[in-house]
Amino acid sequence: MNSYFKSRSSIIDQYTFERVKKIEPIIMYNLCIRIVCLLLFIPTLVSSINFEWFDTKSKQNERINLNARILERKNQRGEWIKIDKLTFSNIDLRDIPNTLIPIKFNFSGKYLFTIPGTGQVYILDKKSKIFTRIDETYYRGYNLNALQFIRNDTLFSLGGHGFWLSNNILTFFDFHRKEWSVVGNENNQPFFGVTAETAGLMKNKNEIISIVSSKENSPNTSKIFELYIFNLNSRRWFKIGHIDYSVLKNLGIVSSKFIMLDDLIFFNDPLQGYFADIQKNKIFKYTGVKRDFFNSHSKIYIENGWVYSITKSNSKQFESIIIDSLNLQDIKKGAKSVAKLYNSVQIGTTVLIIYSIVGITIALFVLKPLSTYYISSNKLNRLFTKKYQKKLPKGGGQFVRHFKDNGLECYLTTDEMSNLLNINKKAYDTQRQYRSQFICNMNEFFYENAEIKNAILRISLEDDKRFVKYGLKQEAIEFALKNNLI
Repeated sequence: MNSYFKSRSSIIDQYTFERVKKIEPIIMYNLCIRIVCLLLFIPTLVSSINFEWFDTKSKQNERINLNARILERKNQRGEWIKIDKLTFSNIDLRDIPNTLIPIKFNFSGKYLFTIPGTGQVYILDKKSKIFTRIDETYYRGYNLNALQFIRNDTLFSLGGHGFWLSNNILTFFDFHRKEWSVVGNENNQPFFGVTAETAGLMKNKNEIISIVSSKENSPNTSKIFELYIFNLNSRRWFKIGHIDYSVLKNLGIVSSKFIMLDDLIFFNDPLQGYFADIQKNKIFKYTGVKRDFFNSHSKIYIENGWVYSITKSNSKQFESIIIDSLNLQDIKKGAKSVAKLYNSVQIGTTVLIIYSIVGITIALFVLKPLSTYYISSNKLNRLFTKKYQKKLPKGGGQFVRHFKDNGLECYLTTDEMSNLLNINKKAYDTQRQYRSQFICNMNEFFYENAEIKNAILRISLEDDKRFVKYGLKQEAIEFALKNNLI
């Protein structure tokens, strides 16, 4: 009997073992699937990136620490120091991808951020300490690595790639509708893609420079780049010429990637101080006194005609940052011509027609669902041609008009200013707060838009220094008149 149970038990054990062998891979497979799903899900719970930028005023790196919801600044030892606690508005960290780098713009006294490829737009108000998402984007993925820029208070995005295609479609962000819309482009559109690495907006001009790889390359011919200019007013592409890659290669430049600093193309693959002037059709090499200003480890920025070179240096103890600056005019003076940029060519009519047909077809196929409405040519022209779209702060028109009509020497007392701003019936402390806020808003407006510091003058009364009267600088009046602000 015992032998029977033993044999029966061994049969059951063998059966169980075989079942486990068959089930075990299934269990392991399901477990792996769950782990992978968990790993994919975890990054969406908390964002691992931060909105980081170089601040040209403080000459330090700053960032928004998304997880801690604070504004931070990096010191010389590479440590992030808290500046302010931020209030987040309409922000879900799960919507922010971990792999895409935000782009920062100065916009109406605030910081505006975009994340190409997502359509997301954010604004940071450092005064109120509020960080807000302002878009309601639904469609996304068509403008990865797009060239984005601000023109006449309008945020534009040109080109990028997505949906397995590169494009050079122009879109803009509608602040009222809180979404991106395709700019109507009934004109010719050559078939090539535009990226932020190979395109740039020229300063004070409605023209964009783009360098693209030629499709005519073959194993038996030298590599050629094509140089194009896109005119924003006419929305037309113009082929300027061919750039021989061998010329760039002989200088040690690997590709056509560049950074646009005002009207100059600074090749940055790698960054060695080579830059091109489109107007002169020449490539220059900076050979000035600061030989290490341009190096492959640095990033360069421009602000008000000054170029900043930021280089990270790591030691055993901490990470340090080397910051240097040069006036753009000094860079030009300290450079010598080393080569011709491009060879002029004329594009044939037949090729142009083919480019147009193919380009428009791709635009309709890829971006049709993204356009909420088709912007008219007249409205688009106003976006680019209107010289000034800003408005003076509330009460600013009456204030400027007072000095225009009565002269700069006709100062205003505190009571006269209260009457002018129509706040004279409010409590005294309330009037004082209104006046103080008005003065700050006016000074900030003229500084941000015309670089006029302390536009409103405060002059102490001779008989009682505790009281002041208010004036306005001549250049502020001239700026307001020139831009039809009053």
